[in-house]
Amino acid sequence: MRRSVQQYQNSNMNNIEQADPHTLISLIMQHILGNLAGAKGAIDRKDFENKNKMLRKVIGLIGELQNSLDMEKGGDLSTNLYDLYSYMVRQVNQANLKNTTEPLTEVGALITEIKSGWDGIPQDIRQQYNR
Repeated sequence: MRRSVQQYQNSNMNNIEQADPHTLISLIMQHILGNLAGAKGAIDRKDFENKNKMLRKVIGLIGELQNSLDMEKGGDLSTNLYDLYSYMVRQVNQANLKNTTEPLTEVGALITEIKSGWDGIPQDIRQQYNR
């Protein structure tokens, strides 16, 4: 298990200690989506303190996804995901600077698509990589 996933596992989330690495990545993505939705609401309400708090969490969680990539074994896929995550961070920063929700909607759509593929990995394949 990668170090960043271990750090996330050590956080104070309920029952996280029993989660396998695959589930942890899925949970990170779910938390990104939740914080993006919250930040969009905060922007609409002009609640800039909560917007900043949620967007900092989003950036930190995207960093966890980047850090969990195995660049040695993952090849081009890991490189492409790393670059996509970097793009997402830039979009989140733009949304933060301009107080606009459009970049957050785009990041949410990208995370949703990645999460859908991730969650669709068959159980037998997941278990091969959890050893």
